[in-house]
Parts: sequence; C-alpha cells; structure tokens
Amino acid sequence: MIRNVLNSFKRTFPNFFRAVFALRDWVMTLPTHLKLSALQKADTGFAVSYLSPHFPESPVKRSQFAHGGAVKLTYLAEQIPHQFPLANVLYAVSSVAHPLQIKILETAKRKGLKVIVNQNGVAFPAWDGTNYRASNHSLKQLISFADFIIYQSQFCKDSAERYISPPDVPSEIIYNPVDTRLFSPDTGLGKPEALTLLLGGNQYEKYRLELALQTLKALHRDVPNARLIVTGNLWLSYDEAEAWTKQALRDMNLNEHVTFTGTYAQTDAPALYSQAHLLLHTKYADPSPGLVLETLALGMPVVHLDNGGVPELVGDAGIGVHVEHDWNKINLPSPQAMADAVMQVYARRKEFSQKARQRAVDLFSLEKFVAKHKEIFEKVLNS
Repeated sequence: MIRNVLNSFKRTFPNFFRAVFALRDWVMTLPTHLKLSALQKADTGFAVSYLSPHFPESPVKRSQFAHGGAVKLTYLAEQIPHQFPLANVLYAVSSVAHPLQIKILETAKRKGLKVIVNQNGVAFPAWDGTNYRASNHSLKQLISFADFIIYQSQFCKDSAERYISPPDVPSEIIYNPVDTRLFSPDTGLGKPEALTLLLGGNQYEKYRLELALQTLKALHRDVPNARLIVTGNLWLSYDEAEAWTKQALRDMNLNEHVTFTGTYAQTDAPALYSQAHLLLHTKYADPSPGLVLETLALGMPVVHLDNGGVPELVGDAGIGVHVEHDWNKINLPSPQAMADAVMQVYARRKEFSQKARQRAVDLFSLEKFVAKHKEIFEKVLNS
C-alpha cells in the first residue's frame, strides 16, 4: 500500500524526486569530492590507485563481500597496495562502478596519471534489447580515458570493438586470476554421494536458473537423486523471482533436490563450491567469469554454453554445449543436451578434475596475474 502511494507520488512529481535523489547523491559523495583534490602524481616507481566503489579508500578485503570485477581489485591491492593521494596509475575495471567515476578519471588525467582500463563484457541486444546503447554509454566514457586496455578474454576484445569503439592504445588479453592456494582440491569436506551440480554466481537472468532446473529434471530420468546448489541473488525483481522459483520447483517436483545459499564472502567460496561435483554454467555469452576459474582451481570440471569467453577459459577441462551465437537474441541448448554433457563429464570426473586443476595452475594463477600487471604498470609509465 505504502509502496503504491510512493510510486504514484513519484509519477505525479517526478522533478521533485529527481531533485531529492540528486541532493542525496551529492551528500553521499561529498567526502570523495573533498578528498579528490588531494590526488597528486607520484614521481618515482609505480604507485597504483584502484577505482573501486570505495575510492579513495582501498578496495575491500577478502573477508568482506565482493563479487564480479571487484574481486580482482581485492587481489591486486593485497600484492600492490592501493595508493592515495600520491599515485601515478589509476586502475579501473569496466564492471566496477563509482558514482564519481568520470570526475575521478578527469582529475587523474589532468594531474598526469596513466589510466589502465580492465575491460570486461559490454551490453548487446541479445540480453539488453534496444537499451544496449544506453547501457554502454558509461563503458564508452570509461574506455575513452584509457592509456592501456586489458581485455579479460578475446571475446571481451571482440565485443568491445563491436559496441564501444575503444581508443587506439596498446592492449593485451589477460584472463582473470584465481588464488590456487585458497581454491584447492584439498578444500572442503569431500564430495556428497549423490551427483551434485553448482549453479554459481548471481542469478540475475531468469533463464539461467530455469535452464539449470530443467537440466536437473532431465538428469532425474537417469540419476533420480541428483541435486543442484544455487548461489547468489535472484533477478532484481525479487518478489517475482521468489514466486516464480517456488512455482517452478513445485511444477518440476524438485523442492527436495535444490538448495539456495544466498550471497557469500570470497573466503567462504571454496568450501561452498566443493559441495558439488561440477559447475553447470548456463549464462549466454558470458565474457570472462571468475567463478569458472575458481571452480577449475578446485578441480571441478565445467559444463557450459560454448559461446562468449567461457570456452577460452575451460578448454578441455569440461564440455561446451553448442549454441548458435547471435548478438541479437539468446539461443539456449535443450535441457537434455545439457544433461547429456553432465553425464559425460561425471562419468570421467577424475580425468576432467585433473585437467581442471592443472589448467587453473598453468594459466590463471594469481601470482602470474600480479607479475603481468607489474610489467604493464612499468611499461605504461615508461612509454
């Protein structure tokens, strides 16, 4: 009732609410405005300032909640500490927002800092409809400041060039990192007896959960006790998501076979993921998910859609289920095709598990990620 009244008031007096929200945002960002003027260029070595949501403060620590692009800022800041107000490199991640992002970037450039942009995916019509240009506006603004671009996968590079016109500056593809000591097959209390799948990350698109539930239902024809663990938040309209999920579980008779964990801290992830035998990754054209690397490091193979950046990450440590890639619409495989891939991986799980762990150590270790960044920082400052 109260929500309906407020919504009606917003529609009747939109300018008033815009002014109220603008005032709120100004008050919330006032400390950052005041501190930003202190930013100065450091003269020697490399001193990196990370454009996290907490700027000018340091990124959060591992014991605190972080997801997506913010996780790599946490990792980098541990090894290459955040510097403010003296810095000569400003490091930004395209998927990590700050309310004063453009103001910070403009100030950094004016004061002579080099800007490195770590570019994740972009919006395109298949998942964002006609709104994709508006969604990409801030990404285009951010990347225009770059002196160097790090693409998280070849798919990230291709999609950026297609939709946000990056500047003609040096670039390199560097896959996201995983802490292979934290994410280790030795983590956890052992696998459950019943075949258990993990649907990780956040479920912000309904189709991801729907395909996972349908896959589990298809699996029950051969493995009636198979289970699914679902992590993170559901899509943004929470009341609708909760109602849909409850109904879907009833309709598919899966109430006793699906566990929802909610959000979790990075430090809790290894034990949580290790409760499953493999990762079921149902996101269409996912550009470069850190979740995939974490599960590989745990020795968990991945069944995934074979488009986006995920095939680059998984390689032969799982099975990609074919979909026709289309920038304008989402194409999904049949639940039975996903279930068949799960059964193939599960039948050879020891072999796939060894490949998964070895791939994570060889290609995605945090140590290699940090060392590569140090090389780039020095290269950019000496250019």
